[in-house]
Amino acid sequence: MLKTRAVLPKNEGWLEVVLPTDVIEDIDNMIENAGECVRDRLAGNISNSQELTSTENFNKFILKVVDIYQQKFDYRPRPTAFPVDVPFILKLNDLWVNYQYQTEFNPSHTHSGVFSFVIWRKIPTDARQQLELPFAKNTTLPCVSCFQFEYMSILGNRKSYNYAMNPNMEGMMVFFPAELNHLVYPFYGTDDVRISVAGNLAWIPDK
Repeated sequence: MLKTRAVLPKNEGWLEVVLPTDVIEDIDNMIENAGECVRDRLAGNISNSQELTSTENFNKFILKVVDIYQQKFDYRPRPTAFPVDVPFILKLNDLWVNYQYQTEFNPSHTHSGVFSFVIWRKIPTDARQQLELPFAKNTTLPCVSCFQFEYMSILGNRKSYNYAMNPNMEGMMVFFPAELNHLVYPFYGTDDVRISVAGNLAWIPDK
């Protein structure tokens, strides 16, 4: 019998997280009290993005997700921008809500900081129906309305992973290294809005 062993090189991935009810309630309250427009700080070609103020409960939740991610992937980046004698902590540094309408999109980009996340709160379309649109049929790269991660294979080839957006994903988070490329394709055929929340965690001096 031929003896073989499959070798899978270590690599970072991302987490899918189903949000607890109390966290969803926190997020909805934050959205209701959203602050100033921050479109000029973001890559998105979308109608509106507004700053959010986090809660103590959400801060604790997101640090718990960090712990789970580090356990799953053994990914523990260290800060390099501070002197060795300066204490630091990982902290939620940016938080905002996105309002995306049909034909709008978010081009391929990365985030600042160490970790990032996206939470979907309202998804007005189903990707299966979107892919039945005349221009979306019979393509080798079905991606209309999708959220997509981009990464490199062991051979240096560009790979992608699509999330086909549908209402069942409302209340779900993807949590990932901030340097991981991702993008959002446009959707069509509705005047309703897609609402998502995004944020970054960064190393902050512990004063």
